[in-house]
Amino acid sequence: MYVSRAVESLRAAPIEGEPVELVLETAHDADPDRVAAAAAAAGATVERRLQFGDLLVSTTQDEIDPLCDIDGLAAVQTGNVNAITTADDVEEDIDHGG
Repeated sequence: MYVSRAVESLRAAPIEGEPVELVLETAHDADPDRVAAAAAAAGATVERRLQFGDLLVSTTQDEIDPLCDIDGLAAVQTGNVNAITTADDVEEDIDHGG
C-alpha cells in the first residue's frame, strides 16, 4: 500500500487532536462499504464517497496509524491531494524546461 510523504510526515510527528482529512483509496477488489466501516471503527468520520470507491475521511493526526492498517486500501493521501493547481504544489520535482 502507498502512503504519501505528507501522511508519513504526520504519522512521524503527529499533533495530538489536530484535525486532518485523508483520502483512502480502496484496492480494486476491496468492498468500499467494508473499508468505510473499518475507517469509522478506527475513529474516522467518512465525509463523502469519491469516485472508484475511494473515501474522504476526517480524523486527527494522532489517529492516522489505525487507518493505514485497514485491509483493502491501495493508498492513503492527504485530503488536499485533489487541490493541486500548480506545478509548485506537487510533491515530486518536475523539469518544465524540457
